[in-house]
Amino acid sequence: MYQYISTKSIGEGVEQAMIALNSKGVLQQRENQDRTDWTREIQLCLDIEEPTSEPFISKSIMSDLKGLYKYDKEFIDGTADDSGWEYTYHQLYSKYYNQLIDELKRNLHTRRACIALGQDDINFTSDPPCLQLMMFNYVNGKLEMTVVFRSNDGVKAFPMNIHAIEMLHQKVANDIGAPVGALHYIANNFHCYSRDFEMLYSYCNTFRTATEKRRFFSKKDYKRVVKSEDFMSIGSIIDSMIIAEEGK
Repeated sequence: MYQYISTKSIGEGVEQAMIALNSKGVLQQRENQDRTDWTREIQLCLDIEEPTSEPFISKSIMSDLKGLYKYDKEFIDGTADDSGWEYTYHQLYSKYYNQLIDELKRNLHTRRACIALGQDDINFTSDPPCLQLMMFNYVNGKLEMTVVFRSNDGVKAFPMNIHAIEMLHQKVANDIGAPVGALHYIANNFHCYSRDFEMLYSYCNTFRTATEKRRFFSKKDYKRVVKSEDFMSIGSIIDSMIIAEEGK
């Protein structure tokens, strides 16, 4: 059964999803790529009402802000496309990106603005993509985004996954000139591996007891890192978010 969570911001959504995984997760024995392991897992449906609002970045990301920036660059600009990986998410979606934008410009109310990443026989290889589907819908004057994961590591991948996905959401909205609406994040299998059970518990304890300053990075924190590295596409996306937030 899906666990439904609705929050205002991504930072809050990350915490609530991990808390649900820790408290309501069912123990399952799973066959993974390199081993058989026990997992704690739920099915997740997470609605983020205002995904560009603060608190924006959970400090539960498995990185510092420079590492998050590198991950965003890979996802948005394809900087890891020629690094020896069998594929990247950017390679899977980018070949359809222009068609997506053209379709949204042709008819903002279209129901065809979808990109399926798991095409052909890739789902039946040894390394199928976890992210399977991205969809965009124009609702009440704003562009909403829905993503579907077949499988999602809720501790070591999810906090960075959802951030990069929201950066893409903002990029699509900027490219068609539309305000950003809600983000809908669906994970058919949202899990934590047994080796990370203690880490998940520790994060959840921090969420309950620590101050916001200890739990979150702000967009302005991230902007300072981006600007010191490379103020191109990622920087312009962050700027758009900050301007939109200040204009409310």
